[in-house]
Amino acid sequence: MKRFFTFMLLLCFLCSAATGEVLYVSSPEEMPEPNADGFLDEAGVAFAYASHTSGLWLYIDADTRLEIQRHQTKSPLLTWYTAEIYCRRGTGLYTRPWNESRPGRTNGLPQEIALRDQVVYAQSGDFYSYRVSHDKYPGVILRDGKILYKKTYSKYVHATPNLATLGLWASGRGEVHECYEMSAADYQKAGAENVLAFGPILLKNGEIQDLSDKAYRYSEPRSCMGIVEDGHYVGLLVEGRKAHSEGADLQTCARILQDMGCMDAINLDGGNTSAMLFLGSSVQLSEKGGEDVNDRTIPDILCAGKLP
Repeated sequence: MKRFFTFMLLLCFLCSAATGEVLYVSSPEEMPEPNADGFLDEAGVAFAYASHTSGLWLYIDADTRLEIQRHQTKSPLLTWYTAEIYCRRGTGLYTRPWNESRPGRTNGLPQEIALRDQVVYAQSGDFYSYRVSHDKYPGVILRDGKILYKKTYSKYVHATPNLATLGLWASGRGEVHECYEMSAADYQKAGAENVLAFGPILLKNGEIQDLSDKAYRYSEPRSCMGIVEDGHYVGLLVEGRKAHSEGADLQTCARILQDMGCMDAINLDGGNTSAMLFLGSSVQLSEKGGEDVNDRTIPDILCAGKLP
């Protein structure tokens, strides 16, 4: 039934994409040149290139520019993806819930949320509903400017998650803070639209944080988000527990994001939750080399862009 529902969403997505004038090109060289601001001049049209085989995905419209690349090494045995995300001034990352009327009460597959809401880029977030359902501290959670949860730790905790936060503003501003630095009321007063809680913080002011704790040194599938500047982000997904990728520790993730120019970065929920989507389709590799479709349901996705 889930496969059928996903197929129907994909069919709707393709039909709406055609109406919204997403023009797929056959090679990266055919992508149009951006204007001085980094986007297209004309609203209502978008260009895309997608090659799961070569591991390259490109997108541009009047508000969003995106480049996802697959990277692989044999020693260490690792497959990871970097998503360089640019949002037009005054726009930025946002979240989309599975259940808009009761956020976090029910979960859906990330690809189904992305297809339904015609999201350009999507990544798994903090999976806060798991902590709520297991009677754990949820951390500071805001969605669309509303406080959903506020109970968090009062000091730094050596754990994954340690409930450090990623605050996102509609203007494109993003900030990371330790769990005790910004309360839910503080974020709301400052005008944050969305706050995710997971952690630990990987980068602060361009510097890699202390990630020597045992809890951070396991090689696992990872999902992280970095901030270069307002409106410019880097999504990171590391595959793990697969024949082609052993997973990474958080020090490795921090170095990748630092090399990409990020000033601040945070670890999000990894493991089987990890997902990265381009126009509703997973970029991840299956064991047989095809598309690896995520099968864990989550309350919402972290997004950039929306189809014209």
